[in-house]
Amino acid sequence: MATIEKRVDSTGCTTYRVKVRMKGYSQETASFQRRTDAKHWASKIESEMREGRHFNKPESKVRTLSESIERYQKEVLEIDLN
Repeated sequence: MATIEKRVDSTGCTTYRVKVRMKGYSQETASFQRRTDAKHWASKIESEMREGRHFNKPESKVRTLSESIERYQKEVLEIDLN
């Protein structure tokens, strides 16, 4: 589900922050100058999540530190861990 928050900074500029949250996915956020752009983006991300096409997880969220160290040892240092 997406929520759109209107934000006004100290200079009077208005931006719209969108948060899309869906079970099984990490929260996605973005900011836009226009509300219509925010709605379009939210709709696109929600549909991608529902269809299983949204894979916007950075490598740091998928791998643990120990997995990264093991991979570095194998690929860069060429150390056999067995």
